[in-house]
Amino acid sequence: MELIIKKIGIFFCLVFFAVSCSSGNLSPANNIKPAYDYSHKLQVGKEILFVEVVSDSKKMQDGLSNRESLAENNGMLFDFGKEKTAPTFWMKDMKFDLDLIWIADKKIIGITPNVHAPIGNWKLEIGNFPLYSPPAPITQVLEVNSGWSNKHEIKTGDDVSLVNYSN
Repeated sequence: MELIIKKIGIFFCLVFFAVSCSSGNLSPANNIKPAYDYSHKLQVGKEILFVEVVSDSKKMQDGLSNRESLAENNGMLFDFGKEKTAPTFWMKDMKFDLDLIWIADKKIIGITPNVHAPIGNWKLEIGNFPLYSPPAPITQVLEVNSGWSNKHEIKTGDDVSLVNYSN
C-alpha cells in the first residue's frame, strides 16, 4: 500500500511539473522575434511580394544596409504617408544590388534598375555616394533585388497595393 501511495505521489509531481513548464512558455524560442518582419503582402502589378514596411526616419535611414541578402520575393517598402515627397536614396553600407521602384498614389511612376552596392570593402565618403531620386514626388519607394522588376515585367503605370494592411 505504501508503495502505491509513493507511486501516486510521484505521478502527481511529474504531472504538476509538466503542466507548470508548458503553461509558463519556458522555451526561449517563444520569446525570439524574427530579425526582420516581411509579413506584409504587397501586390505589384500581377506579382505578390512580402515586404517589411518602414515609416519612421531611423528605419528609413538604415533601410536594407548591412543585410547580407534579400529573399527573391521580399522587399522593403518605404512609406512616406499621404504627403508626396522627393527623397534621395543612397547605397551606404549595402551588400547587394537593388531596383528602386518609385510609387505615387498606388501607381509606379518610375523604376531605377540595377542600383549597385559599393564595391569591395572600400568606404566612400558621405559626399561621394551616388544619389538616387524619383522622377517626381512620391508617397512610397519599394526596394527589391536587382533585376526583379525586369524579370517580373514590372513597369511604370502598374498598380501597387498592400493586401490586408492597416497602419
